[in-house]
Amino acid sequence: MSEITIREMEQDEEFAAWFSDLLTEEDEAEGTSSRVEDRYLVLTSDIGDWVGGLRYTLQGGVAHLVEVAVTPAERRQGHAHRLLGAFEERAAGYGAHLIEFWTDDLRSEALLAAIGWQRVLVRSGYIGGRTWYLMEKSLAPA
Repeated sequence: MSEITIREMEQDEEFAAWFSDLLTEEDEAEGTSSRVEDRYLVLTSDIGDWVGGLRYTLQGGVAHLVEVAVTPAERRQGHAHRLLGAFEERAAGYGAHLIEFWTDDLRSEALLAAIGWQRVLVRSGYIGGRTWYLMEKSLAPA
């Protein structure tokens, strides 16, 4: 038996494709859907410039918002809320029954509650030593 080595990999190496194929084969053999899929929503201006975007994962019927960002010049115009709405629509379209995200900023909690989101968990001393909140919303089948 040869010596086994563990090392960290960069995303652009061929390992990512090999690993993805391996997981797909396992899911097909077991009839499961355990894979995490990164997905992106992009917000562009009328001339095609990137204004902002959103990254989320989809796994087993749960869509998890990972990051959302809007350029400083375009903030306070409702773009993040539009992205959140598009996230909800896309997740439902892919068959998600639940959407969620972590935040350390509850300034929009009242607005989020008005559109069906709820705080379900509080973690003190979590990321960066700050308090973080798990927000979620159940989705009706598309």
